[in-house]
Amino acid sequence: MNAGEYPLYVSKANVKSFWNEYRIYNDRIELHFWHFAQTFVIPFNELISIDIYKPPVIRTTFWALKLDWADFNEHVGIERRSGKMKKIRFTPNDPKEFIAKVKEYKNI
Repeated sequence: MNAGEYPLYVSKANVKSFWNEYRIYNDRIELHFWHFAQTFVIPFNELISIDIYKPPVIRTTFWALKLDWADFNEHVGIERRSGKMKKIRFTPNDPKEFIAKVKEYKNI
């Protein structure tokens, strides 16, 4: 197994994240959305922006895929280049730490 297969950072499932788990790898972000048994994979080269937002989501965008309780908590917003929903909102355990880790690993 190579280094890219191990997560560098994991935001464990909790109530705020609606029991979803969010992981950062050396080349991508993976958002495990258990409700539909789906994992959204966002390669760093597809990432346009990542930031922290205050609730509700509609304050910053009208159309976004919300994976959890982002409308009620400070949350992370991602905009990506491709995919049906280019804007995704989710609530890791610590949004500031999650973004800091992405920027550290992606070097953005």
